[in-house]
This record gives sequence, C-alpha cells and structure tokens, in this order.
Amino acid sequence: MKLLKTDGIVIKKIDHSEADRSLTLFTKNFGKINLNISGIRKSKKRHLNGADLLGISNFIFYKKDDYYILSSFELNETFFNLRKDLEKLNISFHILEILNSILVENETRIGLYKLLLNSFRFLDKNNKPIKDYLLLGYFLALLIKGEGIMFNIKDGLYFDIENSIIDNVPTSNRLTEIQKIMIIHLFDEKINDIVSLDPSIDDVKNIISLLEDYMNYHLNLKINFKEFF
Repeated sequence: MKLLKTDGIVIKKIDHSEADRSLTLFTKNFGKINLNISGIRKSKKRHLNGADLLGISNFIFYKKDDYYILSSFELNETFFNLRKDLEKLNISFHILEILNSILVENETRIGLYKLLLNSFRFLDKNNKPIKDYLLLGYFLALLIKGEGIMFNIKDGLYFDIENSIIDNVPTSNRLTEIQKIMIIHLFDEKINDIVSLDPSIDDVKNIISLLEDYMNYHLNLKINFKEFF
C-alpha cells in the first residue's frame, strides 16, 4: 500500500451515517480528489478543523480500487478573521463552489491552487469590504483567462456574452463607463487602479454577476453569486 502525501483544502464535505464524512479536496499535487474518512465526527484524537472547509491541511492517504482513503491529516493554516465575517465567509464559500464546478478530478492545477491560498490569505487580512468583492472579480477574471474563454473588448458598452465581445452592438447587458474600465483593469490585474476610481460595491457586484453569466454560458456551469448575497 503506497501512501500519498499532499497539502490541500477541503472544497466540499458531506456528513453521512453517524460519524463518517466524505471530502472533496483541492490538493497541491493531485488536483481535485474525493476521499472518505470513517469515524471523524466521533474522534477525539483528530483536529476536526483539519477536515473542514477553509482550512489548509497536510493529508496522507492511500488508494484502494477507485477510492482514496484518508490515513491521517494535520491542520497547517486556518483563517480566524475570515471565519468571523459573514460577507467574507460567503465570498469564500462561493469561491469553493466555483472551483468544485470547474475542477476536473486528478488534474493538477498548481497555479490555481496558489491563487486560492493567496485569495483566502488576502480575505483574512483585508479590512476594506470593497476589496473583498474586487478579489472575487479578480478571481473570476483569472479563471476566464485560465480556461481559455477570454472575450474581446472594443469600443462600446454592450457585453455580448454569446459572441464573447464588448462593443457598440446593443444587447441586454449594457455597462456603464466605469464598469467597462473596471473590467479592463481586472483583466490587466490592476486592482489598485480600480480602487482609485472609487467605485460602488453595487458596480463591483454587477460585474461579478456578468462575469459569472459569461462563464456559465461558455463552460456550462450554474454558479450564481446572487444566491450568496
């Protein structure tokens, strides 16, 4: 029996029977995997937070047939400030939902794994609410680029989701001038330039919803920011 070892984050959990738990992990070395833990909810020897959402742990497990079985784990990092703030929690849980929808099992995505860790660390330390929402917009922009579904940005304020373009041909998704500038800065990774515009949180939320609509259409997803807020 070969033991496998990797750092990872729980992106989904399901409790079943009286004591067992199934986990979906996003791991550094193996990508997205599913594994089972027997007796975790009754165990007094294990740190339960290590097998819960929003904790970074080191996992040791083995493969039996087509299943991964947990051998042991150790919590490495948690996010106390993030856990105390409802809006930060909602943003974090939504990011986990997005990842669970996008990730393919056993596909290593080290860059995306690092982005997730850095995102949680930022949310844990940041004290400006609008930057929390900008972080989510930035996360979506990097996912769109990473998944190879980038859209064109030309003259005009109409976002044609189906044809992957912002131009002057009227559609139902009309941007404001500041929203278009914010989108450009998001994809150029110039977050401080967006902050200097002093946008409203509603402007940021509208952009998040549009980017998610775009991802849903082109990646056949069902993510919905509005369900969390």
